[in-house]
Amino acid sequence: MRKHLSLLLAENTKMRKHLSLLRKHLGILLAENTKMRKHSSVLRKHLSLLRKHFSILRKYFSILIKQLGFLIKQPVNIPKD
Repeated sequence: MRKHLSLLLAENTKMRKHLSLLRKHLGILLAENTKMRKHSSVLRKHLSLLRKHFSILRKYFSILIKQLGFLIKQPVNIPKD
């Protein structure tokens, strides 16, 4: 009976140790999850700004192409020496 009780106590100690380690790892994972959420939020903001600036550049490029097309259609006057 004592031997059986001793084995149960030993198993209980092992299980407590593993439970403690699991709690520690869970805490670490939760902290990492929080960091990743922050980074994700920052990345979304940067992506939004990137899209906005790309849209603006695309508009300016479109205007530039139209102006170049207009200039190409104009006759070029080269002065003769």
